[in-house]
Amino acid sequence: MKRWAAFLALLCLLPVGWDSLASGTTPPKENQSPLPVIPELPPFPNPRYEIQPLSLSQVLMKTLGASPSIVISKRQVAVRFAQRITAIETFFPSIAIGGGTMDYSGEVQGSTGQFSNVTKQNSQLSHGLFLSVNPLSSSFQTLIATTNLDSARSFLSETENQKMAQGASLYFRTSASYSRIAVYREAVRISRKILDEERRLVELGGASVVGILRAAHEVARNTRFMVQEENRAYRLSFRLAQLLGESPPILPTPRESFLFPRLYLDDQENLRHLLALADRKRPLLAGVRQQVEARRQAFQNVLFGPAFPTLSAGILNGSLGPDFTSLVGMNQAITMAFWNIGPGGLLDPGGILLARKNVRLQEARLSRQRFIVHRQVSDSFESLRKTRQEEVVALEDVRLAKLTFDATQIRVQLGLFHALELIISLRDLINAQLRYIDIVEEFEASQFRLMAAIGVRPDFIAVNNYPGVSGLTGPVEPKSRTGKQGGGGSTKGRPSP
Repeated sequence: MKRWAAFLALLCLLPVGWDSLASGTTPPKENQSPLPVIPELPPFPNPRYEIQPLSLSQVLMKTLGASPSIVISKRQVAVRFAQRITAIETFFPSIAIGGGTMDYSGEVQGSTGQFSNVTKQNSQLSHGLFLSVNPLSSSFQTLIATTNLDSARSFLSETENQKMAQGASLYFRTSASYSRIAVYREAVRISRKILDEERRLVELGGASVVGILRAAHEVARNTRFMVQEENRAYRLSFRLAQLLGESPPILPTPRESFLFPRLYLDDQENLRHLLALADRKRPLLAGVRQQVEARRQAFQNVLFGPAFPTLSAGILNGSLGPDFTSLVGMNQAITMAFWNIGPGGLLDPGGILLARKNVRLQEARLSRQRFIVHRQVSDSFESLRKTRQEEVVALEDVRLAKLTFDATQIRVQLGLFHALELIISLRDLINAQLRYIDIVEEFEASQFRLMAAIGVRPDFIAVNNYPGVSGLTGPVEPKSRTGKQGGGGSTKGRPSP
C-alpha cells in the first residue's frame, strides 16, 4: 500500500494528464506553440570588425616584429653590447684636469737658527693624460663581456623561435575554431531540414510530436555549440591580434577556409639524429654554454689576472706659483707598477673558491637544460609521429561516418524516415569531423614545437641569418598531407564541413 501511495503522489506532481502520459505527447497550452523558438543568430564574424585574412608566414613575420618578449631580448642584447664597449674602454687613457690652492702657515727656522712665522700660498693648475690598467685583467673582462653578448644574442634567437611556435599554435587553433564553426553551421542546416521533415509528417499524421521535439532539440543543441565555438573564435582572434600588435576593430583570421594537414618539415628523421641536432642548433643551449664559458673566463681572471701588475702612467702639464697672478710652468710624468695582495688580488682564496663554484653551478644548469631540451624534442617528435598516424585513422572514421549518414538519407528517400536514426548518424558524423579537426590542429602545431625544440626555422621564416637546416625544413609553399605543393593543400578524399 505504501508503494502505491507513493506512486499516486508522484503522478500528482507530473505536469501532464494520465491520457497524455500514456500517449507519449504533452498537450500544448492555448495559443502556445509546442516547439521552442530558435532565435536567428547574427552573422559571424560581426560586420563591426575589419577582417584581416593572414597566411601563416605573415603571422610569424608580424610576431617577430611585435612581440614584447622579443623587444625585451633585443634591449638586453643592446645592454650587453654597451657593457662590452665599457670593458674595451679600460685600455684607453683618460683626460685629467686639476687645479686648486694651498695655504701654509707656520714657523720656519732660518740659517741663523732663529724661528720666524711664515705664511705662504701656492696655486696649481694641471692638465694631461692618465692611464691605470691591468692588461691581463682588462683582456679577461673584455672577453667575458664579448661572451655575454653572444649569450644574449643566443637567447634572442631562442625567444624568437619560441614566439614563432606560439604564434603558429595560435594560428592553427584559430583556424581549427573556424573549421568547427563550419561543421556546426552545416549541422544546424541539416538538423533544421530534419525538423521541417518531422513537421510535415506530423501534419500528414505519420509521426508524433515527440519526433518534432527531438529534432528541435537537436537544432538548439547544434546552435548552442556553434555559438560557443564562435565565442571561442573571437577570443582566439583577439589573442592573435594582441600577438601581432593589432587591436580591434581589426580581426585577424586565417586565410584558409578549412584546416587541412600540411607538412612543414620532414618528420621521418631519426630521433637520435634530432637530439644531436638540437645539441648543436638550439639557441637556448648555445646561450647556456656561453654562460658556462663566461664563468670559466671569470675564474681564469680571478686566478691569473692579479699576477700581472697594474700599470699606471700619467703626463701632466700645468702651472705652479704662490698665487694665480704669478704662475710658472711645470711638467710631471708618473709611472708606477704595483701588485694587489689580498681580497681582489693575489692570494684571495675566497674569490677563487667563489669563481670555481660559479663554474660548477653553471655546468649543472647546462646539464639540466640539456635534459629539458631532449625531453621537448622527444615529446614533439612522438606527438608528430602519433598524430600523423591518428590523422589517417580519423580520416577513415570521417569517411565511414559520412557513408553511414548518406545511407540513412537514402532510407529517408525510400520512405523509411526515422528522426532518431538520422539524428544519431548526424551526431556521429559531427563528432568524427570535430575529432579530425583536433588531430590536424595538433599535427600542425607539433611540427612547429619540434622545430622550436630543435632550434631550426622553416625556410620562409629564415631571419637574422639563422636559416633552417637543410633536410628538415619544408618548401616555401608547405606540402599537403598527400605530398602535393600549394597553400590550400589537397582536398581529394577529404570530408566537406
